[in-house]
This record gives sequence, structure tokens and C-alpha cells, in this order.
Amino acid sequence: MNLSMMSCMIGSSLPPSETIEAARYANIDAVDWITCHNTPAKELKKMSDDAGLKIVAYTDFAWKFQDGREDWKDEYRTIFDNAAALNAPVVMIPPFAIKGKDLKEGFKAWKDYYCEVTEEAKKYPFTLTLESTGMATSPVVTGEEVLEILQAAPGLKVTFDEGNTSTACDPLKAYDLLKDHVVHFHLKDWLIYDSPAEGTFPNRDGRHRANIIIGEGMLDLKAFWDIVLPEQKKNCYVNLETFDFTGKTSKKESIKKVADLLRNW
Repeated sequence: MNLSMMSCMIGSSLPPSETIEAARYANIDAVDWITCHNTPAKELKKMSDDAGLKIVAYTDFAWKFQDGREDWKDEYRTIFDNAAALNAPVVMIPPFAIKGKDLKEGFKAWKDYYCEVTEEAKKYPFTLTLESTGMATSPVVTGEEVLEILQAAPGLKVTFDEGNTSTACDPLKAYDLLKDHVVHFHLKDWLIYDSPAEGTFPNRDGRHRANIIIGEGMLDLKAFWDIVLPEQKKNCYVNLETFDFTGKTSKKESIKKVADLLRNW
């Protein structure tokens, strides 16, 4: 498994040096920068290069679009410029809930959004992706929903998140629908409940989930990974979207533990 440090797991508000140190400690040589951590993109690129950390993806958020602001186009242009400065081969903008819209309206809005931004992304040297998001208010989760957007926006690809996808459908069936479009992966684990419990949030399948460190939850991650196409195993990177959410083990230590567990999958 080609492991990638997911910078927000160390802390979105922390300086990038913290992510770099954690990656070194866990023997991970790739990173997905989740925003630029309040650092100019060119400076972040130099820091990554100096540390020998390969930038394999860049993720940022369409907050202005989700809030219905008129200047939302400026936002994605900034994202794209940052990604180009980072020389990131993959860019991801996730489709979260849109203010004032229900699931059906939100899905249509995101479909229109990706049609526009995918055309703009063709001017840049990276691949634009979306993922399924995992909350009850998420308008894009199932394989069919993602595929409909892909068909409407040729060139758009997928960052596949088994855990998020599982909150609304069978992730194996969703992966089978989307596998030809997958260029990056997220990996996480869940505790799953039929009713609300401490630390949980609601999902579209009517159940409730809580984050837990990879390997201690209810997802059979190894079984899923064993069906991933050999070429995708070889070429795609996998974000470790995890740490010890109990706080008993430091983020740096827990990510190293997971990396050591998964490295030979």
C-alpha cells in the first residue's frame, strides 16, 4: 500500500512542520496537504521538497459555494492556483451540504458546480476529483450519485473513501461502479450504532457512526482492499484518515502504528 500522510489528521491549524515531522516519524514519504495550513503554496512546496516528502494530492474546500456566496468562483481559482504551485497531481474538492438546500437540491447544485470547475481544471496540470462525504446531510455519497456527476463532467475523477461510501450504500458495489475513475483513496474506520451514542453523528443509512483508529472499528478494511485492482494498488496513494480519537496515544504515535500495520497490504 502506498501510504500518504493526511495533513489535517495532525491538525488543520498547526504549521506544516508538524505534519512533516509526523510523516518522518511514521516512515511515510508522501502527503496530501489538506489546505495550505496558512502557508504560501510555493513555501509549502519547498518545505515538502526539503523534507523529501512527495506531494501526491491537495485538498481544499468550497466553503463560499456551500454558503451561497456570489464570489465562489474566486475560491476554486485560488484552489487551482495553489495546487499548481504545489505541483500536486491530484486535487480534491469534497461535496458537503449546501446551505438552504435539501439533498436533491444539493445534489443538483454540486453536479452543476463540478461541470463548471472540471472545465476550468483542464487548463491546469492536475486531475480534479471528488469524494463521497459521509454525513446525513451529504448530497453526494452513493456510487450512482458519484457516477452521474462523473458522466456529466468528463475528466472529473474519484478519490474513493470506503468509509464515507458505506454510510449510504454497499462500498464494494460502489467501487465496482467507479473503479475505472479512481485515482486516490482515503482509508478510515468506524464504530457503527443503530441509535445515537456518545461521539457519533448521523448518516444517510439511518445509523450513527463515530471515528476510531484504523483497525479497531467495524469496517472490514482488509477485505475491501483485497478486491482493489492490482494496478490501483500499485499506482494510487492512500490517505490515512485516522488517529487515536480517544487521545490515549499521540497522533504521531497512532499514525505510525497504523502505517506499520498497513504497509504490506
